[in-house]
Amino acid sequence: MPNEQYLPPSAKRLKEARHSLWERARQVATAGFPWEYSHVVDRYFEERILETGAPNFTFALVAVGGYGRGKLCPGSDIDILLLFKRRIPAAAEQFVKDLLFPLWDLNLDLGHSVRTIGDCLSLAKKDFQVLASLLDARPLAGDAEVIETFREAFDRKVLQKKGRVFAASLREHNLMRARKYGDSTGLLEPELKNGLGGLRDGQQVFWLTRVMDSMGLPPVFLPEELSRLREDQAFVNRARTALHLSAKRKTDRLYFDLQPPTARMMGFAPQQATPDATGRSVEFFLSRLHQSMTHIKSMRETLFQEGFPQPLNTPPAITATNAKATASGISFKDHERVTATDVLDAFYDSAVTGLPLTWQARRLIRDNPGRFARQLIDRRETLDRLVNIFLCPQAGVACAGLLETRLLPAIFPEFSDVEHLIQFNDYHVHPVGRHTMETIRTLSEFINSGERWSAQMVSGLRRLDIPILGAFFHDLGKGESDHSRTGATIALETLQRYGLSKADAREVAFLVEHHLLLPEYATRRDLTDERVPTEVAELVVSRERLDMLYLLSVADSMATGPRAWNNWTRSLFTELYNKVRRLLEYGPLSKPEAARQLTTAREKVLALSKDLNPDFVKGALDAMPPRIFLAMDHTSIATHLPLVQRLWEAVAQDRIRKPSRIAGKGVNLIEARPAKVKGTYQLTIAALDQPGLFVTIAGALTLHGLNILAADLFTWKDGTAVDVFTVGEPPENLFADEVWARVSRSINYALVGKLDIASRLEDRRKSPLTKGRKGPKMAPIVKVDNDSSDFYSIIEIAATDKIGFLFDMARVLTKHGVSIHLAKITTIRGRAADIFHVRDTHGGKIVEEKRIEQITNDLLQAL
Repeated sequence: MPNEQYLPPSAKRLKEARHSLWERARQVATAGFPWEYSHVVDRYFEERILETGAPNFTFALVAVGGYGRGKLCPGSDIDILLLFKRRIPAAAEQFVKDLLFPLWDLNLDLGHSVRTIGDCLSLAKKDFQVLASLLDARPLAGDAEVIETFREAFDRKVLQKKGRVFAASLREHNLMRARKYGDSTGLLEPELKNGLGGLRDGQQVFWLTRVMDSMGLPPVFLPEELSRLREDQAFVNRARTALHLSAKRKTDRLYFDLQPPTARMMGFAPQQATPDATGRSVEFFLSRLHQSMTHIKSMRETLFQEGFPQPLNTPPAITATNAKATASGISFKDHERVTATDVLDAFYDSAVTGLPLTWQARRLIRDNPGRFARQLIDRRETLDRLVNIFLCPQAGVACAGLLETRLLPAIFPEFSDVEHLIQFNDYHVHPVGRHTMETIRTLSEFINSGERWSAQMVSGLRRLDIPILGAFFHDLGKGESDHSRTGATIALETLQRYGLSKADAREVAFLVEHHLLLPEYATRRDLTDERVPTEVAELVVSRERLDMLYLLSVADSMATGPRAWNNWTRSLFTELYNKVRRLLEYGPLSKPEAARQLTTAREKVLALSKDLNPDFVKGALDAMPPRIFLAMDHTSIATHLPLVQRLWEAVAQDRIRKPSRIAGKGVNLIEARPAKVKGTYQLTIAALDQPGLFVTIAGALTLHGLNILAADLFTWKDGTAVDVFTVGEPPENLFADEVWARVSRSINYALVGKLDIASRLEDRRKSPLTKGRKGPKMAPIVKVDNDSSDFYSIIEIAATDKIGFLFDMARVLTKHGVSIHLAKITTIRGRAADIFHVRDTHGGKIVEEKRIEQITNDLLQAL
């Protein structure tokens, strides 16, 4: 901290003003903060110049960049330019020191340059970052003639001559921004400044509007449209201000843990101090933020598309009678006589060609959505034409236009009710409206791509309108406790209102009601349990329904986000789909057929184990639990036999060397191989069965930075435990074999009492080197299900993730004498959802209400 007595009065006043401004902003981050802060800094420079005495040379002190725009956030740099007409006097250096040294003493981030007008013009022609900063130049003090001379020369010599090159440079820069920062209109943790849709997009609109004016080009936007852009920019800038204050540092990424305090500072305060109430307040904030950022991004894209269009080599054919294709997009020929039919025709051509409607065409629709909707609502022809749009190869382009122009919400009030609903979790990337359009776009790509897997399904569908309408309605029940059933009711009523037959409307409603069926069964149930595919098959009835449901479920999951769709979930979906399809095509196995299948599997394992002792192989096959032949292919099972043989040899050696109380306990062998799913490994761990074995293995894997995806546990009759874990790739910079060896040693030490895994995990949690797992805080949930499986109780646990989450849960279950047979673990970006298939110590389900309550309470306590 600077010594107060050495600060000049101007700096002391600046420090006090900043402190007062910060304190007020922490209560509610007002829209005026950026300008107020900028004004406070302006006043400092005015007062400081008076304190030091006006210099005896002609100059202009100019604010540039964000400071020039009057948009300073708490962590923003303060950038100034000391400008001279022709030459820089020697006394300028001391003048700059007098101005800036007190600010450095206050630990402010400064950027400064001292240049002549000629220097600025020369640099701006070569360095477009300099050009952009000068577009925001704002005079603070000095000679007005200097700044006027600069502005005139800057317009004439730089903007008029380099405007198109500058725009091309920004277009290229935006590609880099997309790669580095992502599209913030569709990110769970948006980047408020540089992400697409962030403040930089809005700045580009104003920069290029100024450039176009200097070049004599007609403006793209009306004054009122630019005013709306300023309002959206102001909201995002307020959010950035609140973010800096919440984080107590400069950051432009709105991380999950910073969303609640940021929302609170923005005035979106929860009514109650509960996770649910906090979540709702954040959802309102994020909904408003995403609306602003989507509009900002749309205006930036439009300005490039229409102000600096890229030439069309061959204009595509247009079927609409009142439309034409230009380099700027699809426009209406006669804007005075546009009908609702013309509008849908234009969107159809957009979906075919991939060209968006021009801003002028979209403006016409956006200003009159009700007028067009009145001609379209509740008409069968409207429904058919929208389906045709959704089925086109470039449906996503048209969907974005239908959403932006407000036409779709005007035609379907049911869509309007939930369009901007967003959920505070790390699961859903988009608000409902955009998610719906993304689902339609993805499903349309499946239909048009010609890829083998989707083409086979699509070719067997008699109607393509049914799944595409399912995609449109699948989330319109959001906001209700059972959104799938509510959505089905909405679909049934709405589609009949639009003239669809009751039978067809019921087919769509079926897809809507059950669009989560495959995801829930695939990720939560034991796919080796014959009851699981049987239940799905009994519900869907036909192969065609199964295919429609699968296409919709995959499109929905891909549009939802990375937590819903990744290599692992893809493999689970596919496994379930194939099992249900076989049931529908060939029927269930009879008992003799099932027995024959088990015998065949055993014979195949025998054939692959000829090099091993026949008596050992027969004994091992007899000792294996029958479920293993359903859960694993015969090739994998065959690899277990030599592993177990080596285990027993190692146990025998260990019993010779060690006292009986620990002899053999810590012995374990790990065999690792890349799994079928890219980026994962299958670890087969053999050890003697003993209490707490699964807990120990889970803890050891976590201790060494491995992400556990699933665990299948097989306990043999002879006391052998063969546990099969699916894990993510080892941490960077470590060889896989080295990691497996470390895990094995940790398991050994823990089982013989040399390593306290719980204590080590706690140390990791507390370590400042441990990177915190970002995710919204959520109320923990524990459910015990005794209906979904004939053999197991299914315990589902969902909560905010933490290091050792699985270890802690498994330890509670083990304490209660619960035997874990199967675990499915989902942990992405801060949220854990673990499913355990368990039995009690007698091999049955956990059915006593009192015991279920005790287990549930202890699990919640551990969370």
